[in-house]
Amino acid sequence: MGILRTIFAISVVLVHSWPSGRQVFVGGRNAVQLFYIISGFLISYVLIESKSYGHIRTFYINRYLRLYPIYFAVAVLSLVELLLVSPNFVETYKELPGSADLLLIFSNMFLFGQDWVMFSAIHGHRLVFALDFTKSEILLWRSLIVPQAWTLGVELSFYLIAPFVLFKRRVIWTLLFLSLTIRALFLLNGIGLRDPWTYRFFPTELAFFLIGALAQQLLLPLYQTFSNRKLLRVSRIATVSLIAYSLLYFVIPGAASVKSIILFAIFTLLLPLTFVFQNHHKWDRRIGELSYPIYIGHMLVIWTLSEVAGTFLAANPLLSSILDVLGSIVFAILLNSFIGKKFERLRAKLKDGGKKEAVRPA
Repeated sequence: MGILRTIFAISVVLVHSWPSGRQVFVGGRNAVQLFYIISGFLISYVLIESKSYGHIRTFYINRYLRLYPIYFAVAVLSLVELLLVSPNFVETYKELPGSADLLLIFSNMFLFGQDWVMFSAIHGHRLVFALDFTKSEILLWRSLIVPQAWTLGVELSFYLIAPFVLFKRRVIWTLLFLSLTIRALFLLNGIGLRDPWTYRFFPTELAFFLIGALAQQLLLPLYQTFSNRKLLRVSRIATVSLIAYSLLYFVIPGAASVKSIILFAIFTLLLPLTFVFQNHHKWDRRIGELSYPIYIGHMLVIWTLSEVAGTFLAANPLLSSILDVLGSIVFAILLNSFIGKKFERLRAKLKDGGKKEAVRPA
């Protein structure tokens, strides 16, 4: 699971780095939705099986410590760079109505609401709901300090409801049905084929989170009936196969929609085995720890390299993408070493405390 998470993060880096937005490995949209499935699996595991938290409040604090410290570090560095090289960044806020300023300031500070920005626009100097965020007098997403962090707004919505949903299998199935129904209706009327409705709308993306949770609750126990030796062997085969599939996915011929469905189905089926593999190989887990800082820090790396050697890199797109990926990995290692690991120790203490007296929500 660790290597796969990092491959998915690099897939997003390459989409934003390549001038034409070329989809490499699993592509950007697939990567984001695969992360939603992984998130559902892991959150279900810590809440349901390992019972890592003694109180719902502790769960929320743990999630905060996972996401926010690294995000704040990247956001501060990004803001400094924006102020130095893009003076129009501040001017944009002056041109916006107060309601838009509040939305952007709040979402930049707290992550909540960054996904809402993708459903907002400015018309007649007013903040309005929009079916297409690109049709706006001022593009609001450009005022996000860490623009790719909109996915964290969706993730936080998952976390907000998880302790009240994942303990009740009937609720999971009901919400999954409703989420898939909404997506089907959007696809039928055409709205589901257009950004931002393709993968940014929480009610439809909730299905991926719930599928991940069901993979943990239904498939993992099934695999755990294998003998230990067989389970380890199968987990190794599944993980290697998924890694190869993810790396070669973009060269496999076929319609994108059909390929995506097959990808999600195979990934969901084998996800519990990659989790078993990660638990038996610390190096895989350590590689996976870089996925979040790679994802949250890569736009800052791309901006910085563009400022330093923009003309040269524009003429060498392949080299530019390679340097963006390598720079994002190095930056992620630094973020993880100086920030992530310190807070991971604190998160581990919270989990240990939770195991002593696990509390199930009513």
